[in-house]
Amino acid sequence: MNLVKRTGIALLILVFFMSMWMTYQLFEQSETPEINPTIAVDTVVKNLDTIETSKNEQQLSVAESEFLQDSTFLKHAGDGEAGYLFQKDSSKKIPSSTRRINIAIIGVDARMGTASKRADANHILSIVPDSGYIEIISIPRDTPADAGMKDSTQNKLTIVHAMRGTKAYLQEAGRIAKVGPVKFWIQLGFSQAMGIIELLGQRDSKSTLQVLRSRKGLGGDDYQRCFNQGQYIRQMILRHFTKADGLLGEILIRGGLALMRSNLSVEGIKGLAYDLKNAGFPKDPSSIIVKVRPETGIRYKVYNFNDSSSIKQLKSKIERFNAFMAKKDSSYAKKNIDPAGRLNKLLNNVALDTMQKPKKVLEQLYPYFEQHAWLQVRNEQERAKIRQRLGDYLISSFNKIGKPQNARWVQYVIDTEIEMFAGKPKATPQSAKR
Repeated sequence: MNLVKRTGIALLILVFFMSMWMTYQLFEQSETPEINPTIAVDTVVKNLDTIETSKNEQQLSVAESEFLQDSTFLKHAGDGEAGYLFQKDSSKKIPSSTRRINIAIIGVDARMGTASKRADANHILSIVPDSGYIEIISIPRDTPADAGMKDSTQNKLTIVHAMRGTKAYLQEAGRIAKVGPVKFWIQLGFSQAMGIIELLGQRDSKSTLQVLRSRKGLGGDDYQRCFNQGQYIRQMILRHFTKADGLLGEILIRGGLALMRSNLSVEGIKGLAYDLKNAGFPKDPSSIIVKVRPETGIRYKVYNFNDSSSIKQLKSKIERFNAFMAKKDSSYAKKNIDPAGRLNKLLNNVALDTMQKPKKVLEQLYPYFEQHAWLQVRNEQERAKIRQRLGDYLISSFNKIGKPQNARWVQYVIDTEIEMFAGKPKATPQSAKR
């Protein structure tokens, strides 16, 4: 397999392919109870929300050992607040001449049903497959960049993606990250992010996403926020990569590609996973390094995002901050959104149009389909009903305007997502390919 084919790799492999082995278990686990902050430190540590393994398997994952063996984490965990370590300077130096595969992970801020393309989350996954190392370069959204705007205050990376498109964005992000050309990318929004988090075994995906998106509540502004996101990616890779072997890989890779927009390939993802594994990845916690660019003098806190109690404590801290700020600024007031109610209302409104106005149905529903908006619905039965109903309307409408291939694609995306979450692989029909 040549280099070009092997460069199809991104968060997909580091999330879905690595998680295949334990998909059956994720939805059978009950959520870990909230831990009383007054209990002993050793109890806090023992209650890490780990994926259940066989009784004979006692070895900790690389991600868990990083925290459990560090007294700094234990000290902070006993304070009643979320435990953390401070970012350590890495002694690992990766030669600049070593070949790299760079992939941009772009989190857009499009709300449910909207088409905003502003890049709210910006990360470059710089993979060195031959030596088995990964660098994650996290970039604050407001980092100065050429967005082509007359108003200089609008020339920032988040606007580059919205105004100049993906190609210009990759050039600017690569320049800021200083890792060389960035040729590959994936793009996802809120709904897809919540689906990924749920697949990784964190059932309260809304709370986890709230923590990862907080800019003020945890301090450090956008710098600590983008560092937190980079650390989440890092910790999920370290935790799940060794579980990459199994029969569900193909369906999870295809499901991941169907879930998000990307220019990656299934074969490329599988090829690079093979390269990383052969290089002994991950050897230790320093196999993945998170950097923030441009560089700052900030001493970043490393939270344990594998720990459900840590997520809950961080969420509580954010909500206390928001409640305090709401007394001074009403924009901090909590807004209650009912995803199921909104989607059902939309579907009820277009139901009568499926017979006579199929183009109108497609115009109104397809943005929600592309976003996988139903993944914001926490009740799984309600989510399944909304997904199937939305799919039925789109399939019917595509067939009525003479585009059966598009209808088959819609059905393939839905079927693949169901299989990805249920862990029941089946053959991929040739007619479902785009």
